[in-house]
Amino acid sequence: MKRLLTIPLVTCALLMGAAPALAGPPSDAEGDWTYFLTGLDFRDAGNTTFAYGTEHSFFEGTFEGEADDDFVVVCHLKHTGMYLTSVHGTIDFTGSVEGQEGTMLMRFVGKQTSTVCGPSDAVWEGTWTVVDGAGDLADVHGHGTWTGPSFDLDYAGQIHFD
Repeated sequence: MKRLLTIPLVTCALLMGAAPALAGPPSDAEGDWTYFLTGLDFRDAGNTTFAYGTEHSFFEGTFEGEADDDFVVVCHLKHTGMYLTSVHGTIDFTGSVEGQEGTMLMRFVGKQTSTVCGPSDAVWEGTWTVVDGAGDLADVHGHGTWTGPSFDLDYAGQIHFD
């Protein structure tokens, strides 16, 4: 009976003595995110238009590199003549973050109100989140905001490495 109790007690002691996984300290991330469209397909459904697209992006600042992005824009025409527009997509980034080279996958969401369903000078506002990485970016994590008119955005947030 003593032997049966020893195994769980030793296992528990080993687990309690294990060093906890620690993340590095967070640091600020900021810079420019510019892009150009590489494909766009519109589909209408009543007062709502769906735009399925791809783009090629350039990042400067904390993120230095390029990306290929997939996204869906949803424009809903209100009775006021304004479009309530939302976007969600993924960013497949290749480059460096704080000098560390690799790739990372980010997700983004955003919204704007505009008089058109398409690129405009209206300001977009949204968020981004790092969801995966490889190479030296395998342990990067982060999230933040982005804002600006179509094609010329600013990003800000925080990142850290495990």
